Amino acid sequence: MGIQSESALSQAYKLIENGNPEQAKVLLEDALTANLDSDDLVFAIHCCSFWTETFSSLPQLSPFEQGESLVNQWKRFSSLLKQEKHPLENTIYAFKKSVYSRALEQYKLAYEDKDEKFQSEIYRKVGLCYKRLGSYEMALSYLIKANTLNQDQAVILAEMADCYDLCGKTNAAKLFFREAFFIDASKIELDNLDSPLIFGLVEKVSEEGYKGEELQEWIPVYGRLLEIFNIKRTLKAQEVGKLKQDIYSRENEIKNPANNNKLIKPRLFNMYLWLIDHYIASKENVKRIKEIVLSIKLLDAGLYKRFIE
Repeated sequence: MGIQSESALSQAYKLIENGNPEQAKVLLEDALTANLDSDDLVFAIHCCSFWTETFSSLPQLSPFEQGESLVNQWKRFSSLLKQEKHPLENTIYAFKKSVYSRALEQYKLAYEDKDEKFQSEIYRKVGLCYKRLGSYEMALSYLIKANTLNQDQAVILAEMADCYDLCGKTNAAKLFFREAFFIDASKIELDNLDSPLIFGLVEKVSEEGYKGEELQEWIPVYGRLLEIFNIKRTLKAQEVGKLKQDIYSRENEIKNPANNNKLIKPRLFNMYLWLIDHYIASKENVKRIKEIVLSIKLLDAGLYKRFIE
């Protein structure tokens, strides 16, 4: 890359980080006329084009809506980046810093006079912004606040787990990830997760041919089978009772051909695994454990082999 191109990119990054992609684009297009073969300049211009409309529309929105617009647009931007042949990390970082710094600022303006659930959502989004800006401990502190206000929410627990892993607290991460996916795998926003632990597991489940909703439901099953989610807890008596009821309901649902068994099957499998782990931890009668193991075999002979191995 020529000195002129480097200088233009450096100036553009400052404009981008200050929320001015439109000005950055003009500067970069001028530099491109002198260096038409620069893939880096072309990539940066495309990124500026993508973000210009979003940033120009922000003043018309409320603080919370501005935060949501930026965070949701980042998901679309991330999807497009996967298709790029020559992405430039410095350009991506400049936009990431710009987007999440602005979103953080706006979410914080939305703090006051809201009910607890809404307040919890703001804390969660503030946590996400801090995480994406690299402040993992700060992110975790806000996610813990979110969980205090609105407990047992899969989406919050998963993002707490994500931060625990990024903070180097792997056992806590494994425990909270397993808990989150057990509560409701479908509610977890995978796009908001960044940790090596969950990224590696998602990759392994993808290699099995699953995607979309189905992939999310199989994550806790493979997490347990691959001994990634290997930190467990003993269930309370009322939890055991509810788990058995849920298993009974899912077993009936899976018999009905009108239902979506592609989603019911992994959910039921995960429930069986939780009940087995509970029985083992509470030193339950071996006969009960064998009954659940047999149910797993009838549900999926292939995965049964993986389980007994």
